[in-house]
Amino acid sequence: MKRKSIIALLIWIACLIGCLLLANRFFMRPDSNLKYQRFFDEDEKTQPFDVFLMGTSHVFDGVYPMQLYRDYGIASYNIANSSELMEFTEWTLKLALQFHKPKMVILDVYYVDRDLTNEWAYSYRHLFLDAMPLNWLKIESVMKTMDKKYWDEYMVPFTLYHGRWEEMLAGTSELTMNSVPCMMGAEMRVDRVPGTHFVRTTEMNLEEMPGKDAVRRIAAICKEQGIDLVLTAIPCAAIEEEQKNMNGCAVLAEELGVPFINMFDVPDLVNMETDLYDGISHLNPDGAVKVTAYLGAWLDEHYDLPDRRQDKAYANWNDVLKDYEAYYQETWAHMSLIEQK
Repeated sequence: MKRKSIIALLIWIACLIGCLLLANRFFMRPDSNLKYQRFFDEDEKTQPFDVFLMGTSHVFDGVYPMQLYRDYGIASYNIANSSELMEFTEWTLKLALQFHKPKMVILDVYYVDRDLTNEWAYSYRHLFLDAMPLNWLKIESVMKTMDKKYWDEYMVPFTLYHGRWEEMLAGTSELTMNSVPCMMGAEMRVDRVPGTHFVRTTEMNLEEMPGKDAVRRIAAICKEQGIDLVLTAIPCAAIEEEQKNMNGCAVLAEELGVPFINMFDVPDLVNMETDLYDGISHLNPDGAVKVTAYLGAWLDEHYDLPDRRQDKAYANWNDVLKDYEAYYQETWAHMSLIEQK
């Protein structure tokens, strides 16, 4: 009898956990799954992502993986997240490597000066963590990067979204970002706002910053895994202090023996009057198309990444490309000032 009771208890606990995980998936906002659905769906053995695009919303909004695939056959995924501090990008990489091992990581350095303990950035971490299956590494990432009072909402987001049934029934749920599966993790922000008095400076801030050690640890992870690391700065209407911080990463890149693509120094790459979404930091699709084209050409010149366009294992990517091009036409073509291929 005692054995039967124990078995019954274990079955009950398993059913309870299953119900909670199902409720967690059902009530969660769709943002995270929309952005990361294909990342977790693609088979690492047959369809590996050769490039991870990482960092802040500058990359999220500024580099389009399907354009890289169309023009160069590069299989990439944009796993950059809004307001992602460099020390959390380190954890994003560790977690992502459980599912795919790329040949290259391209890392945005915009937030190299920010400290991990800035609580204002906590809420943005839901975009990546909510879609990430619960495992010990995810638990460790939450415990080591956030205050204890936030642990439950990141490990089991159901605790945060338990009131979602009201907005679901009312049809009032809104997305906090504009990403769909055919964007392979990227986002299109549709607007055109002039930049806020952008003044370019080439001065460097060489002081130590919280994000620099994180970059060093990311470089160590990449070296250990045999992954090429490339640092980059995506053009935006950054203030001079922010530019100095990013410019200083040229010295850090030299220390690490990795390339640094400072796109602020590329003449006429982005028009600060026409290529911005919000006039401060984010590129609209015109700006993103230009930045992606430059990045693709640079990668094609400096690295021998596989061209997956004729690879039968990636045949479904051609369907995704058609979806991407249709989405681009529907979303932005009527506003674009440049010709898309």
